[in-house]
Amino acid sequence: MSLRMLWSLLTIFLVATVAVVMMVSIAHIEKKAWQQSEHDQAKLLLNILSGELKMPMVAVSKPEVDSLIRMFMHQAAGTSVFLSWANGDTESFGDKAIPADIERLSKLPVGAAAVVGQDKWYAAGINYNAIHLASIAVKFPGKSWRENDLQIKLDLTITAAVIALLASLLVYALSGRMVKQLRLLAMASKRVASGDFSVQLPIYSSNEFGKSFHQFNKMVSKLEHREKVFDLYGRYQRPNLVADEYDRNTRLDSHDERDVSILAFEMANFDSFIEQCEHQDVVADLNRVYALFQQVVYAFGGHVDQVAGDRMIAVFNHPFDLKSHENQAAKAGLALLEASTRFNADLPASKQMIFTAGLAIGQVIVGHLGVGRRKEFTVFGAPVALAMQLARVGSGECVTAQYGTMLSLGHGFKQKDLGAQILPDGKQLRCIHILPGEAYVSQEVDDVVNKSFKRSEPEAGDLDEGW
Repeated sequence: MSLRMLWSLLTIFLVATVAVVMMVSIAHIEKKAWQQSEHDQAKLLLNILSGELKMPMVAVSKPEVDSLIRMFMHQAAGTSVFLSWANGDTESFGDKAIPADIERLSKLPVGAAAVVGQDKWYAAGINYNAIHLASIAVKFPGKSWRENDLQIKLDLTITAAVIALLASLLVYALSGRMVKQLRLLAMASKRVASGDFSVQLPIYSSNEFGKSFHQFNKMVSKLEHREKVFDLYGRYQRPNLVADEYDRNTRLDSHDERDVSILAFEMANFDSFIEQCEHQDVVADLNRVYALFQQVVYAFGGHVDQVAGDRMIAVFNHPFDLKSHENQAAKAGLALLEASTRFNADLPASKQMIFTAGLAIGQVIVGHLGVGRRKEFTVFGAPVALAMQLARVGSGECVTAQYGTMLSLGHGFKQKDLGAQILPDGKQLRCIHILPGEAYVSQEVDDVVNKSFKRSEPEAGDLDEGW
């Protein structure tokens, strides 16, 4: 669920909660006010009726008393009246039965009052000076509170629903601006993570987002500056390699020997590619393809040791131990060729880059090579040179290796014997092409290539990641 929807639902929940509390409180207050109003009105009407009956009662005119009571009942529909004369005579008016408690009332004080224990009944004494004339009790049915209560709750519910809807729409609109700022920050962070340090976030205000964007821009500027320094004065080393060197306290002039697999990747049409492409596009195109190849090499546990225009050298089992490094290097070579084929698929013929791969296994010297502060932790030796020679006699479809290499690769591969080949240095060597021999090898190669394309060149739609 998105933040905007979550905030909107939270707003509706809060408004609904407040509305329920207000509904209960208002209904309680209204009910008390309603009952008090009925109570006051009943006492007022009974006092008026008592006053009207005084003179007819003094004259002992029962017909006139009855007439006044019936006129009162006509005006106050639904009432019941019980009259107890001072001499003990009683009269009742209305269709409903008179409770026994009401019939026992006598010699009540002047002034209407509610009858205890009898809902809606009010009684009063009728006196003339100090003479008690009669006692009268009246039941006022009143209006149904339930109907009024339902109407109040309905009105409050409609009002709360409208307020909740308007509030949620307002929150949804305002949160859209916040989510937009967060989306910009997320997309910019992903661009920086992919190596693009040219991104700068626009700052439109001095609020928290403005301050955060300002700090983000400062961070990216410093990273860009540091990257330029590396480009000008040194080469990037993988973090795990640097950490390993620090852990072992390796000296810059130390060296070691190590069994590794060397994978050389050579661009066969480099000269024609340079001639046919625009100069401003050459570096960008080469960087794109080498960034893709680097992802493939990393996926199989190796690292790119050097890149020099038309070739790339990848090393497996250095600086960390890699189980079955020969096997991993062979799969990496097949994946690099597949990645190269897919990379060229949508390019015109003039921009296509044809690569060949050579694989050599053997012992190399590991150490820091260079002068001054420009030393690089690298490998050199016969396997490096042999892998480059094999790449130059290979094709763009298979990995070329020395005959006998299959013994080190294990299961999953097959070979095509090429016979004796003349290497560029003039030496003759029996060579083979390494091909996938099992379906799982081809599947693993395809999976790595697919993931490498996504990591090296994410699509525009992937930058959003579900925002």
